[in-house]
Amino acid sequence: MWKNIIKKVLMVCLLAVIVPNLAWSASDSQRPAGDHRKPPREAYEACKGRSEGGAVEVSTPHGKLKATCRKMEGQLVAVPEGAPPPPSNSSGQ
Repeated sequence: MWKNIIKKVLMVCLLAVIVPNLAWSASDSQRPAGDHRKPPREAYEACKGRSEGGAVEVSTPHGKLKATCRKMEGQLVAVPEGAPPPPSNSSGQ
């Protein structure tokens, strides 16, 4: 009898740990395919008064990043060196 009670308690404890972790990890990976984050405010500010292709440095909490000004959604934004290319836009923009 005690064996069955202990097994049930252990199973409930195990599920109490596993289920929330699965739900949490699934919510991070469920972002829609075209959904991307906007660059930080500093990336826009670094390119104010610059032209597309201009080299800039952006200060971050982790230090300074070398970047290049690129057009995104009609605005210039600093894109760090080595960043992956933006997703292709099927509308030709």
